Parts: sequence; C-alpha cells; structure tokens
Amino acid sequence: MPFQINVHAQDRILEVVYPPQVTSEDLAEYLAEVKKAIVGFGGEWSALVDQSQLRVMPPDVVGAMATLNAYAQLHGMQRSARVVTDAPSGLQAWRMTKRAMLTIPTRTFETRTDALEWLRNPDAD
Repeated sequence: MPFQINVHAQDRILEVVYPPQVTSEDLAEYLAEVKKAIVGFGGEWSALVDQSQLRVMPPDVVGAMATLNAYAQLHGMQRSARVVTDAPSGLQAWRMTKRAMLTIPTRTFETRTDALEWLRNPDAD
C-alpha cells in the first residue's frame, strides 16, 4: 500500500503519509487500514496527514477523505494537522476539511516538525 500509516501510541497521534498519486485500489486499502487504527485508539487522538508528495487529489479521493474525516471526528479525532508544500495543496486540504464539516481544530503546516509540535502541545495555541 503506497500510503504510510504510523501510530504514535504514546502521543495518541495517527500519522499518514500520502503517496504522489492515489489509485482506487490504494484508496480502498487505505480506508480499511486507517479505520482499524482509529478504532484501535478507543478514545481521543489526533491526526497528522502529510500531503507534501501529493500534488493533486482527484475528486473521488477528496470525497472519500472528507467522509473519512467525518468518521474520524465521530471516533475521537480531537485535532488535525496537515503538511503541504504549496498554496494549491493547502487550498485543497482546506476544501476537504470544509467538506467534512469538521468542528475540531485543524491547521496546515509546511513541515512535519511544526505539525507534530502543534499536535503534542494543544495548550500552546
């Protein structure tokens, strides 16, 4: 599976790294695996989504990710950080967040380090 999924159990962070391109097969496998990880937290957790390699998210992927984010929020996601490399990617991440109707704190970052820092220190806002 081209998506990389890492669970940081101590920090209760689910980290996902997107591949440069997403196929329907990759997406189906990813959705199944990430839902298992979400359920595995059994409570509150945060998401770190690295979209820095992904240039364009096809419309079907945007819809699937919006649905997944809504599911995630209903299953304990408290904060969501996205790593993007340019303005179009940031806008795409914002649109997906809006489509998912997330009510949790969400931010985009240019580096993984900054995103992790924000997730690990929620009181530092």
